[in-house]
Amino acid sequence: MDSELYTNAVCLAPMVRAGTLPLRLLSLRNGADLVYGEEIIDKKIAQTHRIENHVLNMVDFISSTGDSVVFRTCAEEKARVVFQIGTASAVNALKAAETIANDVAAIDINMGCPKHFSVQGGMGIALMKDPEKATDIVKTLRRNLNIPVSCKIRILESPSSTIDFAKGLEQAGAAAIGIHCRQAHERPCDDAHWDALKAIPAALSVPVLANGDILTQQDIARVKAETGCQSVLIARGALQNASCFRKDGPLHYTENIREFLKVAAETDNVYQNTKYSISRMLPSKVDEVPQVVVPYSNVTVPDIAATKSNREMFELFGLGDYLDEYQAKYAAKAQELKVSQGSQNPDRVYDDSHILNRQLYCDPCGLQLLSDQDVALHVKGKRHKKKLRALASQSVLTSIPKRPKLE
Repeated sequence: MDSELYTNAVCLAPMVRAGTLPLRLLSLRNGADLVYGEEIIDKKIAQTHRIENHVLNMVDFISSTGDSVVFRTCAEEKARVVFQIGTASAVNALKAAETIANDVAAIDINMGCPKHFSVQGGMGIALMKDPEKATDIVKTLRRNLNIPVSCKIRILESPSSTIDFAKGLEQAGAAAIGIHCRQAHERPCDDAHWDALKAIPAALSVPVLANGDILTQQDIARVKAETGCQSVLIARGALQNASCFRKDGPLHYTENIREFLKVAAETDNVYQNTKYSISRMLPSKVDEVPQVVVPYSNVTVPDIAATKSNREMFELFGLGDYLDEYQAKYAAKAQELKVSQGSQNPDRVYDDSHILNRQLYCDPCGLQLLSDQDVALHVKGKRHKKKLRALASQSVLTSIPKRPKLE
């Protein structure tokens, strides 16, 4: 039965920009039952070209322009990876799903994202305001695919409203429903409303996956006991430390980062994405840095931000030689196969402009910060002040009128 995949499952939740192959594989190796990829818009994946990457022994879905890998996967995760689609159209959703269906375990439809980018296009939380369209998307996929289809939603104003919407998805053929325990206007800083889930699992016959403020093994046990949900989706907790899936307890954050970097080297992950992920794994507040000094615990977010290459970043954690080993291995394999390493194309661009948070972006430094605390620390830092002084000096110099030449 389709729902078995999601039954009693502890899963990596879908996260834009973060849910790439390294984090998915690391989560699986730490004990996750399922891993969701980051949301990818229907038209974007439908326009890709599927390439079997014989250098890496992976499958790449290359952008229509050929300059980036939109989605990378491998045999290790095939039976346990859920591909999430952002869509507002049953037709486009089907085109996207058919493009990827043979390489993943299931398809998930994002019906919970409240970001402007999604909502303005009729995607994400906008689908919860249009139940007819939402159920049509699920029905269309179920009729045409031979893999499970699930949905990820948010709680509505009342449990009964959430149940009614979820029942519609279940009747349309959804194999499982992930529910983020926050309403559309709420953010991660707001407490998740686990109590709003209590009546939902009993009202449905498909698995309900709880999501929101689940960071540890203790949280998993508690949310199951308090809500009746037997499956969970972990987002921030897994991004901060993917060893949260370990039954015998998490690793120190520096050890987790080193393990992540090793997987990033193995999968030839693009530098910008690895840099972003590592920045989220480091403590962002001064008081979060442990007092007990362990190897590499002196590395900070500004240190990561200052790196200009994979080599520099890996070297901060003593893994420069590890990266070199894999790069040499892949270069030799490419030469042997006499194919170019598309993944190493120097012109390749990581296009994340649509998800930059402008409120937390430092234009003078060209740096995407991650929280208000990061902003407070950054503006007090030497790098930011030095940049402002340089810009001010440049402005003064350009404003001084040139002295006329003497005849």
